[in-house]
Amino acid sequence: MDVFFKGVAVATKLIEKLLVLIMWTMVVTVVWQVFTRFVINSPSTFTDELSRYLLIWIGILGGAYVFALKRHLAIELLASKVSEKGEEYLSVFVNLLVITFSAIVFVYGGCHVVATTLNFHQISPSLSLFGHYLPIGYVYMVAPISGVFIVVCAIADIMQTAQKLLKGTEE
Repeated sequence: MDVFFKGVAVATKLIEKLLVLIMWTMVVTVVWQVFTRFVINSPSTFTDELSRYLLIWIGILGGAYVFALKRHLAIELLASKVSEKGEEYLSVFVNLLVITFSAIVFVYGGCHVVATTLNFHQISPSLSLFGHYLPIGYVYMVAPISGVFIVVCAIADIMQTAQKLLKGTEE
C-alpha cells in the first residue's frame, strides 16, 4: 500500500518537472517567434504551432497535476453541511464520479481520438521532426495520459479516505 502512495508521489513529481520543462520550452519558442518576426523580419514557421501544442499539454496535464495536489476548484456547499464522517463519504463519492468521468472522457475518449488521428495519418501542417511531420495523435496523447493519472490519484485518495474511516471505526 505504501509503495502505491510513493509511486503516486513520484509520478506527481515527474509530471511537475515535465510541466516546468514544457513551460520553459514554450517560453523559448515564443521568444524565438517574436525575435524572428520583429528583428530578423522573417517569422519562424514552426514556433507558432509548437507553442500551441505545448499550451494544450500544459493545460490538460496541468489540470491532472493540480488534481493530484488537491488544489483544483471544488464546490464546498455539500461538505460544509455534513459531519466530518459525512465529508469522508462525500469525498469517496466525488472521487468515484471523477474516476468515472476521467475513465470515460479522458482515457477512453482520448484513446479513441489518438487512434483515429493516427489511423487517418493526420499530421501537423508545419511542424516536422527529423524530416517527418508530427502526427497530431501525439499532441492528443496528453488526454489519456492525464486521464490515467487522474484515475490513479483518485484511487489513492479513496484509499487514504478508507484508511481514515477504518481507523475511526476501530476507535
